[in-house]
Amino acid sequence: MLKRNSFANIVKNNKKIILFGSGNIAEKTLRSLDKGLISHIVDNSPNLQGTKYQGFDIKEPNTISGEYLVIICSTAITSISDQLISLGLVSGEDFVLSPILNDLVAIVELEEIDQTIYFTSGTTASKEKNIGGGLYKCIVNGSNVLLSRLYSGPCYGMIEKENELLFIDTDNGIFSCNRKTEKIIKKAELPHGSRAHGISYNESTEKFYISCSDYDQIIELDKNFREIRRFNLSNKYELHKEAMHHCNDNLAIGNSLYVSMFSSSGNWKKDCFDGCIAEFDIESGERRADIISDLYMPHNVKFYNGSLHVLDSLPGHLRFGNFSIQGTFPAFTRGLSFNSGLYFIGQSKNRNYSRVMGLSNNTSIDCGIIAFNSETKVSRFFQLSNKIGEIHSLIAFDN
Repeated sequence: MLKRNSFANIVKNNKKIILFGSGNIAEKTLRSLDKGLISHIVDNSPNLQGTKYQGFDIKEPNTISGEYLVIICSTAITSISDQLISLGLVSGEDFVLSPILNDLVAIVELEEIDQTIYFTSGTTASKEKNIGGGLYKCIVNGSNVLLSRLYSGPCYGMIEKENELLFIDTDNGIFSCNRKTEKIIKKAELPHGSRAHGISYNESTEKFYISCSDYDQIIELDKNFREIRRFNLSNKYELHKEAMHHCNDNLAIGNSLYVSMFSSSGNWKKDCFDGCIAEFDIESGERRADIISDLYMPHNVKFYNGSLHVLDSLPGHLRFGNFSIQGTFPAFTRGLSFNSGLYFIGQSKNRNYSRVMGLSNNTSIDCGIIAFNSETKVSRFFQLSNKIGEIHSLIAFDN
């Protein structure tokens, strides 16, 4: 896939330049280049070959060789790239894209996505094909989207470990799915009534951490899924005999355990949604100061490219880079993955749209997956059945 380019980068090249394409894009490209750098123009149209454009000869593409730098000046980016590769040219070295087409690159990148996305849904299990809660596999290849359910059940947190997907069925325990064979194996039971949601694995300590929403606790397990201890979000569960914080997902890195929850203070049932990411000292088990607060139903604490990420779910914000808003989407965002320069974000059917009236002028009720380029701010949406309804976790892989 060709990348976005700049004229400053082009002029650093010592090769003579050939423009591929003889239309409006070529004209705009010529305005930004020293005409002395241009050898000639090529075009696939026999009607144009042998004529001139802007004073330059238009020739057949077979005049191209590695001694030139070819600048693609056509919206047919993919077919021309394939054509140049068939002539022995190397993308990025022997041919590049005109900077005039930078916007189109972002669009083509999303149109030509080639990914396999696994996601979980916590909806009630269904015997019908490809609806209801479970573990799903979604293969995206350009405009083709193939969906299959690999496991049926109310599923929430999911991580990848050693070519396996480990996921939580909140009613039945922790399961694994081998990505090659797609064989499902039950790994461990979960405490009855815990309403387990999130799961993470600490590489340095070889321990698992399970967020239990109805216990207001994070359970620490060893690598064989044996319970070691529990982290209490506060003492409110003991006082009220019910969960008060609604913890969702967690992330364990080094000696820190980060937990997303609906209410830092434990008052979400009183309509106080002071959502946060709380930090725990893993060694001592003590809760430290929240690293971010004032979130509205947050989910999916992640660590990508040296930066903590979170989905501020109800207003639809993707936050990273000192937790600044990097993208906003028109639905309940839950499920986050980063792969090949793109963010993949789950969109659940919004059951609380009235809460964001005044914050958003367009609240979607659709369920699906968003592919998002945080640099260009361009996205693509893959619609899923509203009978799937909600997405909790997702992981994207290159095909």
